[in-house]
Amino acid sequence: MTAIRDSLARYVAVRRALGAKFYEPALALGHFVDLLEHEGAEFITTDLALRWATTPVLVERATWGRRLSQVRGFAKWMNAIDSRNEIPPAGLLSARRRRNPPHIYTEQEITLLMTHAARLRSRTGLRALAYTTLIGLLAATGLRPGEALSLDRCDVDLVNGILSVRESKFGNYAASLTMFDLDVTNANSRAMNET
Repeated sequence: MTAIRDSLARYVAVRRALGAKFYEPALALGHFVDLLEHEGAEFITTDLALRWATTPVLVERATWGRRLSQVRGFAKWMNAIDSRNEIPPAGLLSARRRRNPPHIYTEQEITLLMTHAARLRSRTGLRALAYTTLIGLLAATGLRPGEALSLDRCDVDLVNGILSVRESKFGNYAASLTMFDLDVTNANSRAMNET
């Protein structure tokens, strides 16, 4: 293992210890270190970082920017260890991606989604139940899909109407939601009993 790969392993371990999942960046940075080793580079240079970041073709410029941003974080870490490691300048490649404006679903749209979800078929018959429950939970609580999908049975207290969110988008907070709507609590109770 080269010194730079060893430093990457420590960098990833620290980021994860601080609460970041850091799965995709860790894989990407591993490929960046592959390039450094292939080139025989002992230090990170802006030129190598830029070459690696712009390697994929047929991708949005934002993908290049995200890749360079991942290298920048690692380069800052490496620069603190040895100042011969260059930190690529901020703004060299824009990492911004145009997002679609958020859509707030109307009650009619939610009802239509749940009606269509209820018609989904599966061998076990659970697909329709799972999707209608998920859509209802998202609509009633405002959770992000990833937060809802990370819930376990122990996160749901139907007696007191409390939903505990332990896995958030950024992995750095926990929150509890009170399910005031009796219909939501009853629907979740029925869904849990059917699984």
